[in-house]
Amino acid sequence: MLLRITPLWIDDDDGATLVRVSLSGNGRAAWSEVLCYPEQFLAFAQALQDFPASITSEATLKFGDRGGTYAHHLQLRAFVRDGVGHCAVEIIAETWGDPLETSAFHFATAVEAASLNELGRQLASWVDAPMEEFVFGGVGE
Repeated sequence: MLLRITPLWIDDDDGATLVRVSLSGNGRAAWSEVLCYPEQFLAFAQALQDFPASITSEATLKFGDRGGTYAHHLQLRAFVRDGVGHCAVEIIAETWGDPLETSAFHFATAVEAASLNELGRQLASWVDAPMEEFVFGGVGE
């Protein structure tokens, strides 16, 4: 699993940042650009640091929504995929617009729980310097 967050632009007035979030793994790759505040990644990062607490654990990072209310929808979700604690990360990335702009991606890739914990620690540190590119390679099962 490879997660990359690339800052593209920052609004000097309020700190809103346009980022490209990409995930690859399991022979697939997807990316989406979203306007966000880097602090929005912090709750997701904190949830990953002690993940999973149980076999029903999930940690979700979401921008926009499904259904076209926003131009973009991006969701990253870490979840436990079976009863013995194997984990995965799922990405849903959708963009709405004219036929040349519209896209949709949805897949998941296996990742070890320890990699999710480390991702949480590194992502929490990145929030302090969000104009640097964030790259994390996790170990799958």
